[in-house]
Amino acid sequence: MKAGAISLLLLLNGCATTTKSTLLGAAIGGAAGGMVGQAESRNSQGTAIGLAIGAGVGGLIGYLAHKGKGSKEATPATPFSDGDLLPSLTKPKIRSIVVPDTIEGNKYIKSHRVFILEDAGSWSRD
Repeated sequence: MKAGAISLLLLLNGCATTTKSTLLGAAIGGAAGGMVGQAESRNSQGTAIGLAIGAGVGGLIGYLAHKGKGSKEATPATPFSDGDLLPSLTKPKIRSIVVPDTIEGNKYIKSHRVFILEDAGSWSRD
């Protein structure tokens, strides 16, 4: 049991770039393998073998999962560069007028600006 645990620790600490997902996979796999080994053999040798196999398989799964995740993140999405695929909007034509101060009955309306949309933008392939 001690030899298996020591060799497992040396194996996992041997690489300085071991990722968290690899270590987590090894820990979960080792715990599960140890429990299965103890349940099947009822002795410490079976527990150690189950722990070692579970840690190896769990670490491998964690490594492969992290490696696959990293390759997806390494390729950034590129925007379309082909102008023919995407249409654009033309700039709308807007006119503004200033309405002076006015008095309507018992209401005072302060001067303000009114914006009039003369031509809304339209889709264009230019």
